[in-house]
Amino acid sequence: MDNPPPAYAPTGATSYQPTQHRANANRELTKNDIVGSNVAVYDTLAEIYSILPTLEVVEKAFLKDFITDKEKYTATCTRLINQYQLLVKNLLEDHRQPVQQILGVDVTEDTLLERLSTKFRLECPLAVKRLTVGYPATIQSLHLSSTQTSTPEPGATSSSATGTTNQRLIAQVTGNFITVMDAIKLNYNTKQQLHPLLSELVINLNELPGDEERGVEFPGKSKLVNWLIKLNNLEGSLEADDLDAFLADVDTAYKGFFETLK
Repeated sequence: MDNPPPAYAPTGATSYQPTQHRANANRELTKNDIVGSNVAVYDTLAEIYSILPTLEVVEKAFLKDFITDKEKYTATCTRLINQYQLLVKNLLEDHRQPVQQILGVDVTEDTLLERLSTKFRLECPLAVKRLTVGYPATIQSLHLSSTQTSTPEPGATSSSATGTTNQRLIAQVTGNFITVMDAIKLNYNTKQQLHPLLSELVINLNELPGDEERGVEFPGKSKLVNWLIKLNNLEGSLEADDLDAFLADVDTAYKGFFETLK
């Protein structure tokens, strides 16, 4: 006599059949997760998510003196901060409603980082602090040292607001330098591509405190102005040799600018 199969043995058929309503609902949920504007939202959130641990590593390395080149730290940190700010700005401008659905609450550029950290359990406190401040530690320390060594005159207003403004200008100028150099490395070579980037750099440089007429001065600044004039008169595109010379001059000016911060 044959023994019956054990009770747990799989069978060739099942009596379970999902209802049409449940099947349609599951398909709709899956569709909502992977198509439409949600794809762009999740892609952007993934980019933001990747910036946080990267910046956390950079901050820890700088604090532990594994990164001794302050110029490289400033450039790397500024690039990551700029990428984060641009991603967040575009995300909230173009996809605010999907972001609200994903995070469960309406957010702004100031509150998005905190909400992301809470929802996805991000343990990157140094990166969160740096992104919240908005500029590298090298720039922040400049303001701290200047306020500690300076004594305000009687009746003078607090310098904290001016110091914060200067910090943000320095951060903007640093970002402008990096943007221009990146553009040249990507073979941008026309007036339409390069002139607006260099113009913004020169304008922000002139906003920094220094000489009343010319602003802060440093080696290589005059060459930036010369290149601005050359780009303004450019009809075609820069040749490879011109791009190499342009990049070298911008790099020299960046190093000269950075030396003035020390």
